[in-house]
Amino acid sequence: MEIVQSVILITAAGSPIGKAISLHFASLGAKLALLDIDKAQLDQTYRACKAVGAQCEAYHLAKQDEGGIKYVFDSVDQQLGSIDVLINYTLGAELPALFSPSSVDRFSHSMLELTTTFFAFGKQAAHYMRSTNRQGVIVNLITQPQDNEQHQNFDSTKAIVSGLTQSWAKELSDFNIRVGGVAPITLGCDCSDCTTNNAINQHLQYEIVRSAEYIVTNDYFNGRMLEAEV
Repeated sequence: MEIVQSVILITAAGSPIGKAISLHFASLGAKLALLDIDKAQLDQTYRACKAVGAQCEAYHLAKQDEGGIKYVFDSVDQQLGSIDVLINYTLGAELPALFSPSSVDRFSHSMLELTTTFFAFGKQAAHYMRSTNRQGVIVNLITQPQDNEQHQNFDSTKAIVSGLTQSWAKELSDFNIRVGGVAPITLGCDCSDCTTNNAINQHLQYEIVRSAEYIVTNDYFNGRMLEAEV
């Protein structure tokens, strides 16, 4: 897919990763639909993209239900044109240990928090692209919490996103809609030092952004995850 003049909808655009992805695709000439539940952070990303000359619109998602998400897709279509790409970003959920108090309730809450909005965006993008005959791309993106104690649990949530990526790709192949995913993998690093941690975060952002670009531009990439290594 050609990125220039394509319409890319980016969820969690106000987050550091979302902002980095937004600015990168802006530099490549895409039209951006920036979306977040945090209005202040969303406005920061919007202003940054405008400052580099991007054609973009910001959408504050007040309600994360299917109706609210559909409204955003309809608004983007009217203001920017047909949507070509969804960057579907979620943060890895905190999963409880088996023997922890109320582990079943906490697990249910974590899974609901992780998958509901993520799945709803994927569903709406698939429905939109199929109904408009767009040979679009869905990029599922998951990153791990900053807390190092949650890194082990991150493998479990990453597996969920990987499984959804594969199943969606199979389901949507008949409609020429591609689905790929990006997840970070940190190899043998000591993140206790602040300077080191900041350098790792910057490098990780770069790897995630370039991986997302690769999935969008490579018409043969489908149903797989890319691991952004640090």
